Amino acid sequence: MADLRLTALAACAVALVSTEATAQALRTPGGSIEATTDHRRRGLSWSQGKAAIDAIATLPLAERLTIEARATTLRDTSRHGGADLGIDAKGSYRLVDGGGWQLSAGATGHFFAGAGGMNYVELDGVAGYAIGPAQIDAVISYAPAQSAIGGDNLYVGARASAGIPTTPFTVLAHVGRSTGGVDDPVRAARLRPGGDYTDWGVRVEQVIGRLAIGLRYSGTDIDQRAPVASPFADLRNAGDRVTAHLALFL
Repeated sequence: MADLRLTALAACAVALVSTEATAQALRTPGGSIEATTDHRRRGLSWSQGKAAIDAIATLPLAERLTIEARATTLRDTSRHGGADLGIDAKGSYRLVDGGGWQLSAGATGHFFAGAGGMNYVELDGVAGYAIGPAQIDAVISYAPAQSAIGGDNLYVGARASAGIPTTPFTVLAHVGRSTGGVDDPVRAARLRPGGDYTDWGVRVEQVIGRLAIGLRYSGTDIDQRAPVASPFADLRNAGDRVTAHLALFL
């Protein structure tokens, strides 16, 4: 019941944002479709270490209100109970946007087609500052205690991006820490296999018109040899990995 209440709360929040914005002029929506050799988040594979397609659609509802829908092929991943498709629904509100500073808050519902009892909700916050061509962000995501993830989950991270002078390339780097309480060790291993951990990554990308091509490296300090009695841990796909991607901006 707790999962259902949290999911309903996130859906109602997005619906409320949409209702409040209907009388305001809509700005131009956007989106992208990406093919990648492995879809990874916070250093963990969400596609069982296999190639995946990721599609994102963003709709600005008003000057500060945005909703985003994301669909990802998960390849029957064991991390999410054999789900073949992941769908994210996100609503965010920009609290501050000026003088180089950006501050936003929102909520994201994660839904998993082809699997039962896997859905969960996160609350999100981002604080960023632009310094010339560089962007630096601090990010935080908190998933309240839910049976789908065996407790609660807190992710705190930092990321930075900048164009390389005199080249067509952009470099993006991040580091983050996942922690949380455990009510069910089997389910908690889904987002934190082996317990609390740190992840990091670097991405190099070139944009050519509406296309972007690049490489990503991601890693974690998770001990992949440690015994974990959970079908959701997928330790084989929780370590260092280099992936390639090709994206089309719509």
